[in-house]
Amino acid sequence: MMNPETQYNLLNQKIAEENERSAAIMKEKADYKIQIWFKSDRSMHSPIAFTLSFWESGKRMHGGGDEMMFICKRNEDAKDVTPFEVASVSKGKASARGCGSLIPGEMVLPGGLAVCPHCGVKHKSTEIGDSIFYRATIDNAAKILETWWRKLDGNADIYAKYSPTDPRTKMMYQNYNHIVAREKKGLTIYPLKNILKDTSAGASVFSRFKAFITA
Repeated sequence: MMNPETQYNLLNQKIAEENERSAAIMKEKADYKIQIWFKSDRSMHSPIAFTLSFWESGKRMHGGGDEMMFICKRNEDAKDVTPFEVASVSKGKASARGCGSLIPGEMVLPGGLAVCPHCGVKHKSTEIGDSIFYRATIDNAAKILETWWRKLDGNADIYAKYSPTDPRTKMMYQNYNHIVAREKKGLTIYPLKNILKDTSAGASVFSRFKAFITA
């Protein structure tokens, strides 16, 4: 039987190895994550419905979970921005609804007040959304995804989730239990290191994103 000291040393060794593996994984993650979630079946001929959401990677918070960002654009049922809701001098980017830029988690204050670092407008978190809905062709979807990726300085991993009837979701139901399949929704990931590797070989970002969302 193993003595307590040996058990303690082995446990410490295992913890150290796990920490090293976690650190290596976190180092490879991009600073941001863009998630495209297909709400309809994907088609090469008809427009597809999807949402985009944007996240700060957990490595920016010393190992914490990913944090979703808000979009500086007020919901249709929210009131227009007033002069009293501008935290700093606007550079002309803000409109009556907001400038459309991303608001990081650190700019969401206690009480749910979100301050856009780009135009200075203050929103209640209930007045703005954390995702954008699109209906577009496959080509335009790839262009939209590329536009947002470049807005994040080309420093984002791409995550994709799929509709319940998509072949990727069905395949996950076959390979995992229903709880896991329902949660992951056919999840696939295009990590930044692979994006950079593929484009360094001469492929365009647009062509790689189109290939990813149609695979």
